[in-house]
Order: sequence, then C-alpha cells, then structure tokens
Amino acid sequence: MKATLLPIAFATLCGCGRVVDGTKDALNKGGELAGSAATEVIEGVTTGVQQTWSVDVQLSDALKAKGLTVGKTLVESDSAGNDNVLVIYFGSDRALNDTLHAVAEDEEGREMGRSSSPVALDAGAADYFTFRFQARTDLERKSRISIR
Repeated sequence: MKATLLPIAFATLCGCGRVVDGTKDALNKGGELAGSAATEVIEGVTTGVQQTWSVDVQLSDALKAKGLTVGKTLVESDSAGNDNVLVIYFGSDRALNDTLHAVAEDEEGREMGRSSSPVALDAGAADYFTFRFQARTDLERKSRISIR
C-alpha cells in the first residue's frame, strides 16, 4: 500500500509544481501586457496633452528673411507657478544679433502679453532663448506667439 501511495504523492507534488510555475508564467505575461498597455496609455495621454496645450510660434517675414528658424518650444513656470516663460530653440543660417519681441495672443486672437529677449547667433548656430511674459500671461492654452 505504501509502495502505491508514494508514486501518487510524488506525481501530485510534481504536478502542483507545474501548475504553480504555469500560474507564475501566466501572471508574469499578464503583468507584462498590463505594463505595456499602461505605458501606451500614458504615452497617448502625454501626446494628447502636448497637442492640446501647444503654443504656436510664428516668425515675422523679416526674421525669416534673415535666416532665423524656430525649433522646439517649451512653456515653463516662473517661481510663482505661472506658465508665462517661453523657451524657444532658434537656428540661423546667418549671423544674428538683435533684440526680438514676442507678442502673445489667446486662441481668439486677443493680445495677452509681450516680452523681449536679446538673441545673438553666429552663422549656422542654434541655441535656446527665453522670453518672460507678465505674471498674468498664461501661455498654456493654445496661445499664439508672434516673434518680430
């Protein structure tokens, strides 16, 4: 009798181990899928927010004629937490040394702030430049910035 029970007990224990391993594998795969889906959702939300809260920066024709181009733009908060700091990556085909003026308009075209920043670039160079608007200028709502 003991000889018969021993193989059955051994088979049961081995089978349980396979079930546990199979369950762990299934949970790990499920966790990987859930993590992947969560990452995709977060990336989608981030992209949607960036598109919704985008700031449109437009150069005047005179600055375009001088070879100035706009790259990445960032909106940052000042020390009081107001989203009124605009950082622009400018590139230039030609040397440029000038004070540029930025006018912010809301989504309906109403002016809501002005700022200026000295910009000095060598020919073929590029760099980030900062425009600080008044504290009440909120750049985080589909604003348009005209640079002159």
